[in-house]
Formats: sequence, C-alpha cells, structure tokens
Amino acid sequence: MSPNRHLGVDPGLPAGNPTPSFWQEPRSRSFRPQDNLPAARDVVIIGSGITGCSVAWHLLNNHVSLNVTILEARDVCSGATGRNGGRINCTAVQDFHKYSEIFGQSSAKEIVRFELAHYESIRKTVESIGPELLSESELRWINAVSAVFTDQEVNAFRSMLKAFEDAFPDLRGHWQVVGRRTMASKYGMPRASGGLVGKAGAAWPYRMIHGIFEHLQTICKERFSIASNTPVLSISRASDSNRPYLLRTKRGTIMAKHVVHCTEGHAAHLLPQLRGIIIPRRGQMTVQGGDQQMLRGRVESFSLTIQGIFSYATTNARTGDIFIGGGDREDRKYSMGRASDAEEDLAALSYLSGVLQVVFGSQRGTMAPRVKSSWSGTLGCSIDDAPLVGMLPQELLERPAGSAISAEWISAGYGGYGMVNAFLCGKYLVEMMLGLPNELGLPRAYLLNSARALDLIERRRIVVGGIGKQAQM
Repeated sequence: MSPNRHLGVDPGLPAGNPTPSFWQEPRSRSFRPQDNLPAARDVVIIGSGITGCSVAWHLLNNHVSLNVTILEARDVCSGATGRNGGRINCTAVQDFHKYSEIFGQSSAKEIVRFELAHYESIRKTVESIGPELLSESELRWINAVSAVFTDQEVNAFRSMLKAFEDAFPDLRGHWQVVGRRTMASKYGMPRASGGLVGKAGAAWPYRMIHGIFEHLQTICKERFSIASNTPVLSISRASDSNRPYLLRTKRGTIMAKHVVHCTEGHAAHLLPQLRGIIIPRRGQMTVQGGDQQMLRGRVESFSLTIQGIFSYATTNARTGDIFIGGGDREDRKYSMGRASDAEEDLAALSYLSGVLQVVFGSQRGTMAPRVKSSWSGTLGCSIDDAPLVGMLPQELLERPAGSAISAEWISAGYGGYGMVNAFLCGKYLVEMMLGLPNELGLPRAYLLNSARALDLIERRRIVVGGIGKQAQM
C-alpha cells in the first residue's frame, strides 16, 4: 500500500461540531435553515465561502433573470473563509519564483498578475455596497514583512526580487529586502537575519461575506436564497430534463440547470473522482493578546520561516489582537489528508503559542502574548499546485458530464491562498457559464479541461497509489 494512500480518502461533509472561530463571533443570524427548498433553480451553488459568494454576486449582477440558491452544510461562511488569517496577501516575489519553477515564467506572470488584482476587485465590490460594509469588513492596506532567520534565506530573497523586477518592471520598488539592523530597529525582530517588505490587504472575512450575501438577499429577494445547515447528500443527473441535476438534502430535493462546487477541501466528497486530486489539509489559527506594545505601530502583517516551520499573522490596529496561524512544517506530513476542523493541531498550536515571545519579546522584556482563542480550518490543495477552475469533464465525474447549457462546475484547490484566488476565479467561472468575455483572463494553469484531468489522474496514480474508486478507501 502506498504511504500516501490516506491522501485519497473521502473528506466527508464538514464536521458538525467545528472548533469555534474567533472571526465568527458574534454569529450572524441573517440566514437560517429553510424548511422548504425551492423545487428548481437555474443555478445551485454548494458552499458559502468566498468562492460561492463570488459566483452568486457575479451571476446575479450579470444576468437579470437567473435564480440562484446556495446550499451550505453548516452556518453561512463557517468553513475556510470564516477561519483563515484575515489576509488578502499576494506573496508576489515568492510566488513568481515558485510558479516559474513549476509552470514556467510565462504562466507564473499570469498567476501573479491574477493574485495581485484581488484586493482591488474585492474592495470595489464592497465599496459598491456602501461605506458601512467597508467599515465593518475592516478592509484595508497594511504593511507586510516576510521574516527569515538565516543569511542564506536573505540572499535567496535578493535573487528572487531581482528576477521578479526583471519580469515586472512596472512593479519595481514595490518590494524591498532589508537586513538585520532594519528588522531589529523598525520591526522589532532582533533575531531575524532579514526580510522581504511590501504591502498586503487585510479584512474581517466573515463579516465581509455576510454583508455581501445580505445585500444580495435585499436586492435580489425573489431570485436568491441561501439554505444553511442543508448539506447536499447526493447529486444525480437525468438525460432529458431542462433542469437535469437532482440534489438531495435532508430538507428535500432541488432540481438545477447548473451546479457549482465551491467546497474547497471537501470538494471530493460529492466528486469522488477528485479524491487524491484535491487533498484536504488542516490549518491552525489563534488570536493572541497581551502586551499591547509588542507589535503596535511596528508591523501590521508578517510571516515567519524558522527552520522549516512557517507562520503568518495580521494585527488589528484597533484592539491590538494578533491573528497568527500556521505553525506546521513545510512537509505538512501531519496536516495533509485531514478534513475535520473539529480538532486542532496540537503541535502547531504549541508552536504558535510561543513564537511571538521568541521573535519579538526576547530582548525587550515584554510579557508573553496570551492565546485568547484557537481553532482549525480545512484547506484544499491540488495535486498539481494550481486551483481547478472550469466545467467538470467526464474524466472527473461518475455521472454523465454536462455541456455549456447545463453542467457541473468547480472552483477549488487554492492551497491556502483562497483570498488572492477565489474571488476572481468565481468571476471567471460565471463568465464561462454565461458566455461573457473575460476582462483579466484566468491563468492557463488554472483552467480545468479533459487534458488536465487526465494529467491529474496520472499524478494521483503516482503520488497516492490508486485511481477512481480504488482511492476512496
């Protein structure tokens, strides 16, 4: 048996008793379970995070007659989007380096441009709803520092930045590499060897997504609904119906012309052929408070790479709270293949509980931050390092595939970087569904088609050691 066989298991439905996320307090009561589902819809979206939100927003704003229902297994935005680090952060320099090695420079440039477009696209959407949501969402630009702790890693940053600026001359000067003295005096990290400094976006994702949904419900009341706590139990397709998809839930069934899978790490539950292709991974988050002077005014967002362990954080300027997550090793041997957010990663939690004092407080006599809350979340990682966006081809379905007039679609597999991928992936998916021109262009590496599906299946055979039903376990 392959040692990676566990990567191909059924991720199941989202856990019924997830760890409580600080972002989701206080809970919104805007969306409650529906006793009676609509009998039929033009589009049914499965999942109510940022991807599902984007698909709903762009469908309803681009087509005046389409009706849309979202089916959510738990509370609205209770999954990855409501559990993440609160950053809309394109790590452009590092991503260009990484994706150049995987896909080549041309595709890497497409990916970086696509990621960089997300903050302004999200902000434009929120601003169109009104200043109240913009304030509640705490959507803002912040400074960001990627700190490293060896001279070798600092030199690697310098090489990456040179290659990046050669490829993006219009972005020259947007990022800079700094050394030990600046890391200590300006950013309060005396142990750091250096860092890469730039800008990032930040938000309170749960409030933002709820605000967008509430707006849609107000302006599209007859055409839009969300059924929370309504997990989809099965999907079947008839061959001779105007709405051929039948989605069975515990609250009844609903027919649809199109089905859009926006369930990230749980996508392979209803799509068994994706098991071992989109692999769930557990991520750990905390929010910490304590010494209000440890970070205030120094750095608003940062990441730390220490001996192969990665963590990332955003600070709240109003409260001084530090939202810090990660804490697992780069090989992610423990977290990969784990789809439940009902348990925490104790090793990662232990690391996160102490790393701030080591990095920021060791030479300043500051008090250790106190962990106010901790929780986990489920990410989705694609086996070829790119999201899957498009119409699902027959190779990845056990039921008959659809066509442009009626089909199953997917946008998932962001690898922990959904906030700089999901919103515009959802927009592009809608433009494909409606036959509209695409303004920005989806990165070629993201597009799902039969050729890519066959490559994904072969990669799964090599890595996971089983295909199709063999990988379901």
